[in-house]
Amino acid sequence: MPRPNDGWVCDTGAFSLIDRHFGDSLSGTFSVFDPTGAVILSRELTANILTSGISRHGKYAFCATANSPTDHGNKVFLFDLVNRIETYCVSPEAGWPDSYEVDEGTEELMAVFAEMGSFRYDIDGRFLDADRLGNAKLNSSRYDRIILAAESLLGEVGLTDERAREVLAAVQRARSLGADENPAWKPTALKVQGLAHEQLGQYPEAARVYEEALALNPKIGVKRRLAAVSKLMKAE
Repeated sequence: MPRPNDGWVCDTGAFSLIDRHFGDSLSGTFSVFDPTGAVILSRELTANILTSGISRHGKYAFCATANSPTDHGNKVFLFDLVNRIETYCVSPEAGWPDSYEVDEGTEELMAVFAEMGSFRYDIDGRFLDADRLGNAKLNSSRYDRIILAAESLLGEVGLTDERAREVLAAVQRARSLGADENPAWKPTALKVQGLAHEQLGQYPEAARVYEEALALNPKIGVKRRLAAVSKLMKAE
C-alpha cells in the first residue's frame, strides 16, 4: 500500500488501512490485513474515504465515503471479514456521525454522535433508529443540527400536527441557542420556522417569518411560499 492512513488494529491482530490516493480524482482504497500482513479484503472506491475501522474481534470492517458523482459517493460500507465479502453499501440515512462502531453480537453497525448516542444499521444496511435520531437531533444543544433535522422532518409525508408543534418549538429554541446571531444560519432558521407555521395553518406567523428571511437573504427560497400563504390569508 503506497500511502497507508487511518490504521485500526483489532484484538486478533488484524488491521485496516486506507490509501487516499492523493490524486486529482476522487478515490481511495480500503484494505484489511491479517496479523502477518496478508490481505484479507481490499476494495478500491471511486470516492474519497472519510473514515474506516475494524470491529473488536475482527469479524467486520467498515468505511464511509465523501460525496462524489459515482455510485460510491456518500456511502457507508460494511464488510464481512470471515467470508471476505461486502455485506452492504448504503447511503448513510443517519448522516455523517462522529464515528462508527460494530456490535459483533447483534451484527449492527452503530453510527455514534457525540452528545446524542449511538444509532443502528442492521446487517442488511437498514437504518433502525430514524425516529430516535430525529428526536435526539431536535433536542440537541447545537442549533445547526436542530435546524437541519427540523427541515428534514417537515418534509416527511403524513407529519402530524403534534410533531409539527414539536418541530416548531425546536426551531425556536435553535434560534435562542445562537442561530439568530449567525448571519449564515438565521435566514434558514426563519425559513424552517415558517414551514412549521405553514404546516400548522398559522399563515400570518408563516408570512411574517418568511418576510424576515427574505429581507436577510432574497435567495432563501420562500418567495413562492410567501405568495401562497398571503393568498390563503386573503381568502380567509
